[in-house]
Amino acid sequence: MSQEERPPSWQQRSQDVDQAMQEWRRTHPQATLAEIERAVDEQMNQLRARMIEEVAHTSPPEQAAGQRQPVKCPQCGNRMQGRGKRQRRLQTQGGQEVTLTREYQSCPQCGYSFFPPR
Repeated sequence: MSQEERPPSWQQRSQDVDQAMQEWRRTHPQATLAEIERAVDEQMNQLRARMIEEVAHTSPPEQAAGQRQPVKCPQCGNRMQGRGKRQRRLQTQGGQEVTLTREYQSCPQCGYSFFPPR
């Protein structure tokens, strides 16, 4: 992955939040403490969501190398089969959307299917 393709570092994103808040404060000099708190929460929730998304997409080395243990069906205990990758959109506690990509699993024995965590 080239430098241009790599997402910004968390440190860079934190600095971006700091700069955004400084600019916000310049344009809102009469803001109340509650308004400041809402503005900070909005920026931090966005940062938090990107961090959650990135951490969730990071696999430990043994998973990246394809050495995962087979997934067993929580209904009947048989081995699940991969049915291709799918995206799932979730909402964080801060109200931000996070998109996860996972291998969709289904059981050939009982038909149970799910979108497993890593």
